[in-house]
Amino acid sequence: MTKPTEWYKRFFGGLYASVLPKTFEGPDTLRQARVVRRLLRARKGQRVLDIPCGQGRLTIPLASMGMEMTGVDLTAPFIRRAQREARRCALDVRFLRCDMREIDFDGEFDAAFNFFGSFGYFSDADNLAFCRRVLRALRPGGRFLVEGLNRPWLLRHFRPRVEGTIAGVQIVHQTRWLARTNRVSSLWTFHRGRRTETHRIRMRIFSGPELRDLLRKAGFADIQVFGWRPLGPYSPGSRRHIVVGRRPRI
Repeated sequence: MTKPTEWYKRFFGGLYASVLPKTFEGPDTLRQARVVRRLLRARKGQRVLDIPCGQGRLTIPLASMGMEMTGVDLTAPFIRRAQREARRCALDVRFLRCDMREIDFDGEFDAAFNFFGSFGYFSDADNLAFCRRVLRALRPGGRFLVEGLNRPWLLRHFRPRVEGTIAGVQIVHQTRWLARTNRVSSLWTFHRGRRTETHRIRMRIFSGPELRDLLRKAGFADIQVFGWRPLGPYSPGSRRHIVVGRRPRI
């Protein structure tokens, strides 16, 4: 049985797998891939880690730009879909199914990134341990990028209930803010045809400076914090943030 704190083991393999590909249009994905490449200073032929990679939404366009891509994700259907898309595009991309806390790379990558609110799934200790795993996976001088929702913006625009329909899936998202732990506690309900799913989620939401401090604690240096979108200086009014740190050379 999946523990409540391990919601991510069920959530992504259900109806959300149909919703995710429709969340962004093609031009949005390409623009985001270019931002990732620019901030990571990634060049053709360099090895880049996308963790977690989901269905390869950013992995594949970056591979088409000439990066040597590896995507890691725990959700088996996501990995299979990403592999099919890479074959369709005639791209040589390595996809691995793995809990991102358990990666065991050692100095293999020139850069790594965690995009679209994929950070903060775990306990504070495990979030820190994951960052240290990524640090170890990078070569000296390699960069790590984390993108996510900015907590000050979220609290200012907090909506306890959101409803909508994407890809024929009816979605109800009910959220509570847990101030003591800086986490959201959410109940997601997905409905399509005769199928209904409910998922309870709990995630840590960071401000840009807090995420900067976490990367510094993990051992990263030269950390930059950006507001996003559009890309620019960070402020509490930034809807999202991007934080980029570098593995020290010494």
